[in-house]
Amino acid sequence: MSSRGHDSVSASSERSSQAHGYGYGSIKPSRKDSFSSPVVAGRRYRMSLPWAAADHESLLSAERNRNRFRYWAYYLPFLSWLPQYRLHWLRDDALGALTVASLYVDPISGLYAFIIHPLVYAFMGSCPQMIVGPEATGSLLVGSVVRQIQSAAGGTESYVNAEISGVTTALAGAILLVAGIGRIGFIDSMLNRPFMQGFICGVGFVLVVEQAIPELGLADLAKELGYSRCSAAVKLGFLLTHLSSTHALTAIVSLATLAFILSFRAIQKATRSKFPGIALVPDRLLAIMVTTIITWRLRLDEQGLEILGALGTKGSKTPYFYWPFNKLEYIEMVFSTAFLSALLGFFESSVTARSIKPEKQGLDNIALSANRELIALGTANVIGGCFTTLPAFGGFGRSKLNVQAGGTTPMASVLLSAISLLCVYFVLPGLYYVPRPVLSAMASAVGISMMEECPHDLRFLFRVRGWHELSLMAAVFLGTACWSMSLGIAIGILLTLFTLVRHSTKSRIQILGRIPGTKHVFEDAELAPEGDQFDQCLIVRIAEPLTFANTGDLRTRLRRLEWYGRGDAHPSLPRVREEDEILIFDVQGLTAIDACATQVMTEVVEEYMKKGAQIIFCRLKQTQVMESFRRSGIVDVIGGLEYFVDSVEEALQLAGVADAH
Repeated sequence: MSSRGHDSVSASSERSSQAHGYGYGSIKPSRKDSFSSPVVAGRRYRMSLPWAAADHESLLSAERNRNRFRYWAYYLPFLSWLPQYRLHWLRDDALGALTVASLYVDPISGLYAFIIHPLVYAFMGSCPQMIVGPEATGSLLVGSVVRQIQSAAGGTESYVNAEISGVTTALAGAILLVAGIGRIGFIDSMLNRPFMQGFICGVGFVLVVEQAIPELGLADLAKELGYSRCSAAVKLGFLLTHLSSTHALTAIVSLATLAFILSFRAIQKATRSKFPGIALVPDRLLAIMVTTIITWRLRLDEQGLEILGALGTKGSKTPYFYWPFNKLEYIEMVFSTAFLSALLGFFESSVTARSIKPEKQGLDNIALSANRELIALGTANVIGGCFTTLPAFGGFGRSKLNVQAGGTTPMASVLLSAISLLCVYFVLPGLYYVPRPVLSAMASAVGISMMEECPHDLRFLFRVRGWHELSLMAAVFLGTACWSMSLGIAIGILLTLFTLVRHSTKSRIQILGRIPGTKHVFEDAELAPEGDQFDQCLIVRIAEPLTFANTGDLRTRLRRLEWYGRGDAHPSLPRVREEDEILIFDVQGLTAIDACATQVMTEVVEEYMKKGAQIIFCRLKQTQVMESFRRSGIVDVIGGLEYFVDSVEEALQLAGVADAH
């Protein structure tokens, strides 16, 4: 075929492709649906068959369906992790669930919460390895409000107490759900690393101290003397003053279990590269099984070793459903408790989710999102409240235990729910001979692991002289260790808010000077004091957006620059600069301005114009800022748009400064 023939075939193919909707960048039908033409100008074109357009539409439809699935999978993460799930993960997840259940699933702490909350969170949560369950803080808050209502009513039935608990849980969930829909998850940005590390270390310290009491056989004595509900610092004092009352057998079993867990973990870390299979050994489960069998065979419970004993739930084993939001008489009384529980629970869950470091390669495309966490936790608590459970949130201790035991995916939470359900009906009697000191030793091992990263962070902060961060970490740790987790979180939030407000309300304006030997280079005069200054002309850079927060001291900062030429001069000093006749604002960094800041800026401009000063703005790029200046009258006050120029050099020329060139 001739070259002209080639060109005609190619042109015909291109016209046919465009007629069916295929341009150069479009999706082409496959080779079996078209036949090739020669290469022209380095391109190979395909002549579309009549059915190619339908194939193209089907491809586009499939892509739209994939995008729609990705959208739903983002908000419902189980759509993402279930298709990825691999059978070999099941063993690790089962070990993680069994280990957490052996330590945390207890009727005393709210068994039904471990049935409902982990299951809901597994389908909606964005942190695959976090375990959701009732926390001591939330349980104490609910118990407090129940006692208040009991006192006001002169005593109530047990089912009424359960309903009060359900209303509190559901209301806390509703608060989180509304917050998630309103997309205010950004508040977890206050959880900086020193905050989190101080809190985690404090929780680890509390866990070690509290578990040391049953590990030494002092639980009954502590309860008798009124130390069971004290802070960790007070309990530490109790331990130090009552070591002579230690029960020898209990202490031996506890310390042996703790030594086994810590030693085995050290061996795992040292030999994991050579023997990967050692990571699959369920050390905690082995500890429980071995000590339970020994206790049963040797009847150690008769020698004073405390065991779980007969566990069960009072009343019906089947939870009943009821709609908690109909109980208007309770909602008003429990609202403050529900709000505090929701706030503390969310912050603790955020700390947990952001602190968990997976030890194994797991799921892909599961990104942590504060807003999705709000929705997941809120939904779980609303559903749990319908079954009279306690408030439940992510707990660092049990989540860390899940990771250490091998838990990899949300399937561990699903299995934990199933195990908890089996416990209600079948398993509880079989846990009769499980030694309580062994469970306490396992909790102590978790507490020790929570404090392991603290020395590294302390060394780093000391090295970089991060005194503010060290103070924040110390305050959060002391508040958590010496009083409660709630106080530790509250101290961290207040100090972080104080820092944020202090940072955001400080206006960062600079006086500029021209670098000697240049025409267009201007720098901060405080950083480059050798820069050229101009008589009776002040060049001020506004390097950030202006809001109501950072314009409060704009006049004060501007006056200080005008009088002294520097921002750190003490206001009691006498004026050292002459009155300025020209004021140039370099506003390249002024990317946004709100109404309050616009009003302050207008007043500043009017004040200087009344003094006879000429004001010029340069490098204003944002149309929104210019529109605010126009509407506020700033443009007219300074003399029109001709006083808005493109550079500081042009502003100097416009002002007629003699040495501007």
